[in-house]
Amino acid sequence: MDFFIDNNETEELFQEIFKKIQILRNGETHHEMKKFGLNYQKALGATIVNLREIGKEYQQNHLLAHKLWTKGFRESKILASMLEEPDKVTEEQLERWFEEMDSNELLEQASMNLFQHLPNIQDLVFDWMKSTNPSKQVCAVMTVGRIAMRDLEEQDEMYSEFIDLLPQKFTDNYLMNQVKRTLGKMVRKGEPLVTRVVALVDERKKNDTDWSDIWDDLKYEIEL
Repeated sequence: MDFFIDNNETEELFQEIFKKIQILRNGETHHEMKKFGLNYQKALGATIVNLREIGKEYQQNHLLAHKLWTKGFRESKILASMLEEPDKVTEEQLERWFEEMDSNELLEQASMNLFQHLPNIQDLVFDWMKSTNPSKQVCAVMTVGRIAMRDLEEQDEMYSEFIDLLPQKFTDNYLMNQVKRTLGKMVRKGEPLVTRVVALVDERKKNDTDWSDIWDDLKYEIEL
């Protein structure tokens, strides 16, 4: 179990942030979220843009992120992913977050705001890809896509092993679409990743229409 030593300064920051979140309550946005399947138990309808504006006002703080996540609102969880300190994230914490991320939106925000910056993300990506937990697989794929956008050459070995861990067939359309997007970002990095990705997709599309769909999009990326 993770232990936290509370302090008045962080509690004041937490209360200050949550008041700002409450001011952003938006019934129209909340209604639109439900139309897209984002049925949170606790949500206020604040936009991601507005949450980012709040996040920029504060420094990363492990205890503050814990308080925000524990509050349990969609908005507080997203801000927790923005304000968490990557070096202080624990394995137990990650397991808890995966259990409590109840939408693809939260998976995407956590991957973009936090997971791509974790110091041990390469090992985590491989573990998540091998997991039977669909949320972990989705986060692994999205995180690799984010890293590819940062153009980190030292991650080239990670891309090769990641390619080998991709599923033969997809049982989830959301995961398939994320694989498509991530491979598209990877081929923009040029050779030798283009060769690796093309070889994999070319082989798999012979027996699976989902991979044929991925190939159709990849051809566009490669030709750019």
